[in-house]
Amino acid sequence: MIKMLTAFTEEIDDVDAAVSELLGQLDLDHNRLTNSLGIIHCYSDFVDSGVFRALSEKLPFDTLGSTTISASSSAGLSQTGLSLTVLTSGDMRFVSGVSAPVVDSVDAPLTELYNRITAGLSEKPAMLMPFVPFLLNVGGDEFVEKLDALSGGIPAFGTLSISNEPDYSRSYTFYNGEFYLASMALAVIVGNAAPEFLSVSVNEENILKQKAVITGVNRNILQTVNNIPAVNYLESIGIVKNGDVSGLQSMPFIVYLEDGSLLIRACIGGTGDGSLILCGAVPLNSSVALATMGFEDVISSTEAKITEARAAAKGRGILMYSCAGRNWCLGMQPLAEHEKVKECLGNSPYHFVYSGGEILPSRLGDGRVVNHLQNDSLIICIL
Repeated sequence: MIKMLTAFTEEIDDVDAAVSELLGQLDLDHNRLTNSLGIIHCYSDFVDSGVFRALSEKLPFDTLGSTTISASSSAGLSQTGLSLTVLTSGDMRFVSGVSAPVVDSVDAPLTELYNRITAGLSEKPAMLMPFVPFLLNVGGDEFVEKLDALSGGIPAFGTLSISNEPDYSRSYTFYNGEFYLASMALAVIVGNAAPEFLSVSVNEENILKQKAVITGVNRNILQTVNNIPAVNYLESIGIVKNGDVSGLQSMPFIVYLEDGSLLIRACIGGTGDGSLILCGAVPLNSSVALATMGFEDVISSTEAKITEARAAAKGRGILMYSCAGRNWCLGMQPLAEHEKVKECLGNSPYHFVYSGGEILPSRLGDGRVVNHLQNDSLIICIL
């Protein structure tokens, strides 16, 4: 059994007050079991103020996580808060570590990290929890594919870091009080864990009818569609005007793969030469369509899926990551999805965090389960 504890603070500047508040909410002396792991998600200012590091140093177990644009839990919610989730168990273990920086290839850093974490384990981990850096030159899907290859397909549930800067320059991953721009933090759960996974993304009726073929791509850079620059193609169907791609942040790209599954990608901007930067790679020669997503689409899909998760959880803890693209659709009500989750779950143990990309297991048409990176999705893990 895994027990989930949560704590939350909005105190950024007073380090001692923030740490005291968080530890007081946890009451670890009475609530902690034999083995524990801390997951920290926070606004980037908590790194600069020193709260993040001071908290990590006070906790008697490993901590990992990432920055976010807003977070909530059963203990609180805020656009500029810090959420601490503790997983604690008497019969399961948590083993964790952080990789060397990823410069151009994930192969060596992730191989060394995975081998180091799993060395000496008497059994195969039940689940992986990756916290992946937000890099413009290496898509998050490359991290996921490498983890799949290393682990043989162990279910993975996690997130990419994100921050509020236009260039995402303070998107950090965390491990034991240190923060990183290009390193992946990873935890594995060892033991008789039985996680359940749910997700929701774009309603089928919101997908536009125009489909095109991806004819030029370099990792996560979408270069050409139907053999013309991607921005020009979007201009030709009336989605983009005068090269202004800013509106694409709230329009998911639906990519149809040969195996029958879908990838959903968010666009984070243009390159200036007619190409688009996506939050993950897309395969050459796959088909692509755009979709619309508005306030009501986000809130209604969240309510339906959280209601389903609550019924399945039966009191167990719930971890949730929602794409920053969903948050961008909320306009002047940026906390609306948080508030809907709180309305549905009340004081049940949970955390809800905005993500730069969502990592979860997906079932293919042939029954195989593979880990995917999604965008514009809400993903849920019941522990």
